Amino acid sequence: MKSGAGNGADRRVGPAVTNLLAAMAVLSSFMMLGGCASNFVIEDAVPHPAADGTYGGPRDTGQYPNLNIPQKAATSQLTDAQVAAKKKELDAAKARVEGRPANAAGISTDAATLRKAGKAQSEQLKDIEGQ
Repeated sequence: MKSGAGNGADRRVGPAVTNLLAAMAVLSSFMMLGGCASNFVIEDAVPHPAADGTYGGPRDTGQYPNLNIPQKAATSQLTDAQVAAKKKELDAAKARVEGRPANAAGISTDAATLRKAGKAQSEQLKDIEGQ
């Protein structure tokens, strides 16, 4: 009986690890092939000068940017009166919904009837799906 670092049983790899390594190898080969099959050329990655001779990147204008200019808002702010009016409107809608009980007329709570309806729906779904 052998034991220690040279034991052959220690070097066995499970099928899950083997499948994972095979999948990784296939994926990496597809990625490499995808890179070779693209129609991009290296010249597309190199910036070309504009008509004025610049490359469109940062330019030295000789001045520091003025960071103290306040930004303009995209929309106007809501006033306190507008906020209060909207809250009142939402509270009224909430009270209307909470004040009415659900309309349960015509709905059966009989378990047998519900099971029968569920089975009918299941059959309809099977017909729709073609199974």
